[in-house]
Amino acid sequence: MQVFNVSMKVLKRNAPSILIYLGIFLGLSLLFASNSSEQEAEYASFETVKTPVALFLEEDTPLTRSFEAYLKENAYLVTVKDEEKTLADALYFRIVTYVIRIPEGFTDSFLDGEPLPIVKETLPDAITNIYTDLSIENFFNTARVYIESLPDASLSEVLEKTNSTLSVKTPVNVETYGGEKPSSYTRFYFNYMSYSMVSILVLGTSIIMLLWRDLPLLRRTEVSPLKKSSIQLQKVMSLGVFTLLTFVLLNVFYFLVNRNAVLDDKTLLHIGNSFILAFTSMGMSFLVGTLLKSRNAITAVSNVVSLGPSFISGVFVPQALLGEGVLTLAKVTPTYYYVTANELIAALGNSMNEKIYTNMMILFAFGIVFFLLAFYFGQRRKTTSS
Repeated sequence: MQVFNVSMKVLKRNAPSILIYLGIFLGLSLLFASNSSEQEAEYASFETVKTPVALFLEEDTPLTRSFEAYLKENAYLVTVKDEEKTLADALYFRIVTYVIRIPEGFTDSFLDGEPLPIVKETLPDAITNIYTDLSIENFFNTARVYIESLPDASLSEVLEKTNSTLSVKTPVNVETYGGEKPSSYTRFYFNYMSYSMVSILVLGTSIIMLLWRDLPLLRRTEVSPLKKSSIQLQKVMSLGVFTLLTFVLLNVFYFLVNRNAVLDDKTLLHIGNSFILAFTSMGMSFLVGTLLKSRNAITAVSNVVSLGPSFISGVFVPQALLGEGVLTLAKVTPTYYYVTANELIAALGNSMNEKIYTNMMILFAFGIVFFLLAFYFGQRRKTTSS
């Protein structure tokens, strides 16, 4: 086990630098996962959006005063000078996003059934203006319903019923059906684990592979009585131990930082998926280490093979927000299938989704291909050197 022992000694000697990288990657994963889960919680909640509005009433009637009071509950009324340049500047700098002007004679025309048009000025790209439009329509449409259904009622009675109707609030709760509510932190943490794991394994594996590329050590190994298959097997075993340690550390860290972590079926599937990722990442690292020629390129290559797929496969940006072209490109990377499996696990209901195992198998197949390519290029390099 000489080759194995030497490889482990090299890893032990480089342990401080590897642990520094491990700490940085764990810290980043923790930060990203925490921020992402908090943002998702905000997206999943419902809250009425209030927009900054400038309101100008050219007549003072019970109808316009009632509308002003209703609008105060659904928007921020901003005081702005009624000057064309001032209003234009206020819209440009987004001091207000909506300007409403009720013209003189609006109340009489509204009661006659032919209301004068309300003058509106808005920012074309401000999507929140939809809420202000809905507020205007809700108030005047509700008042119109009471005027038509109660022809003998006075304006004050109509406004009283309108305000009573509009004061009713409907509670909105976001619920998950078909299974337990998925833990967004768990999903994000295991997604970000792909970035950490690939980076750490490429760094550690490349150090070992480049060690055995050293010419004096290579010659001593070649003339030793050890079989070539044994030498290769011991290299893989040393990488396997390093990969297993990385896998255990990353998963143990999840339970340490997540107080709500439970070892249920979903978590076991996440762990199983990350184990297959560890195998595939070891194969990728073995291939990268076989192809690398300089230690100076280790960090650069590590960033490329970890950051690149993470950006296009859904680690940093959810797959739902990525375009079809980007996702098509991501399908040539194992990270895509790892993240897809994690997303399916997080959304798992009472029945198993077979697509989870399909993505895991594809992820495992990538690992096999990486090992085969590594052995091929390694043998070719030896043949060329001879």
